[in-house]
Amino acid sequence: MTSVLLSYLGLCLLITITPGLDTAVVVRNALRGGTRAGLWTSVGCAAGLFVHAVVVAVGLANLLLRSRYAFDLVRLAGAVLLVLLGLRSLWAARRPVEPPPVEEGGAGRFGRRAPVVQGLMTNLTNPKATLFFLAALPQFVPVDQPGRAVPIAVGLAVIAVLFSLTGLGLVAVGLGRVRRWLDSPKARQVQEGLLGATLIALGVRVAVQ
Repeated sequence: MTSVLLSYLGLCLLITITPGLDTAVVVRNALRGGTRAGLWTSVGCAAGLFVHAVVVAVGLANLLLRSRYAFDLVRLAGAVLLVLLGLRSLWAARRPVEPPPVEEGGAGRFGRRAPVVQGLMTNLTNPKATLFFLAALPQFVPVDQPGRAVPIAVGLAVIAVLFSLTGLGLVAVGLGRVRRWLDSPKARQVQEGLLGATLIALGVRVAVQ
């Protein structure tokens, strides 16, 4: 059992350090809104990841994967969300840059709700999260104990969520500190432009896959 758990922990670590859609959104919000905005985005992403895990644990993911229409609908919704966030960043890069609001306490555009919702929706509309749990959890759930399958699967999902939350949180904290040295109007315009282009590219990639 110990070796199985260690293998799963290694897999979670590998997934955590591999940049993906969640990382892109956390980076965007941390650079625009500071550490707290990035951390709340991380919470939203982790919550979405847990929803995917619970869906797989109770067997509902099979319904989604058997329906190509539902799968494509979720995938395209995620692509549209990424493109919209990217366009918003590009638009912000074109506008005259105002001094960033003091929002480490969660006020203004980057209060708690907006980053959490963005992180949550980015993760919920990413079918790859469902595919990850669908592929990984059965490998570590004992098939000879069907009565414990769901609790064990949920427990493993919690571990993956904690890994994700920790990794994304560290990204948010790091970028929140770096942001203090990238706070000139020109630097913020460049950041918005690069992040906007990256998010749009990710959205297009998700849409065509």
